[in-house]
Amino acid sequence: MDKIRKLLAKNEITLMVTDTGSEGFYVPKLRTMFVNQNLSEEKQKQVILHETKHAIDHSDYAALYQSVVQHAKMESEANNFMIDYLIEESGGHFDYTTVVEEFKLGLGWECKLR
Repeated sequence: MDKIRKLLAKNEITLMVTDTGSEGFYVPKLRTMFVNQNLSEEKQKQVILHETKHAIDHSDYAALYQSVVQHAKMESEANNFMIDYLIEESGGHFDYTTVVEEFKLGLGWECKLR
């Protein structure tokens, strides 16, 4: 988590772990990420990584979230960032079937992960 906290600090993103109505979200105007304190530590990490991608690359495109296609694209990019980070962190050792099932990814991901 230290590496993630450094990434957040580098990008001037404040992390608030609190009781939220969702897993997590990022508020661009506040440069603050909110993550649900009731999630497991591993799930919190996943949410933080996902939201970090939104914070770094999608903050200026919040209006595009109204478009189903653009919303799906940005969510896919955030998931991709999270999964790539977790795989890199594990030294590239992972079970692709477990990753596909755990994150409810489509079959296109299976080819990318292999």
